[in-house]
Amino acid sequence: MPKATLAGHPLHPMLIVAPAALLPFGFIMDAMYRATGKESYANAAYYSLTGALLGGVAAGAAGAMDYLGIEEQTDTKRTANLHATLNGGALALTGINLLTRRKKPNHQGGSLAMSAIAALGVLISGWFGGRMVYEQGMRVRNVSPVRHVPEAKLPGDERMEHAMQRMERIAPAAGPTLH
Repeated sequence: MPKATLAGHPLHPMLIVAPAALLPFGFIMDAMYRATGKESYANAAYYSLTGALLGGVAAGAAGAMDYLGIEEQTDTKRTANLHATLNGGALALTGINLLTRRKKPNHQGGSLAMSAIAALGVLISGWFGGRMVYEQGMRVRNVSPVRHVPEAKLPGDERMEHAMQRMERIAPAAGPTLH
């Protein structure tokens, strides 16, 4: 299967912007609704989550095309498996969340928790997506004009990086194969 490309650049990173922004924003709007009771926040959350789900499906389709080209039993495949699993879980949870709200967009049952877990899942998944690009070179033409510039790091950054790498080690290094 060919890699997904638009105007000479990988399509997947272009499409992840919507779900990566809208899932956390939907959670923030849900939390604002919970804090204030204003229906406008519940409506904003509902439509944000709807946009995130639709954008996530498009991003996932483009990502799947790239995924199928990754060699089995590699660190990149292991990272991609974890990245895809987290995103798939976040989208499934968002779909369930939206179904529980289909008649009324405000909170139903555990919708705030579902919004929080989906937002956290997509944020963590973004770390693994970044790892594939910036460390493993996924779809990068080995050129970086800023490789010599030092990095600014937040306190605890290295501990968080090590925790993510430990999580990655338990992911499978193979993936589904098409025969």
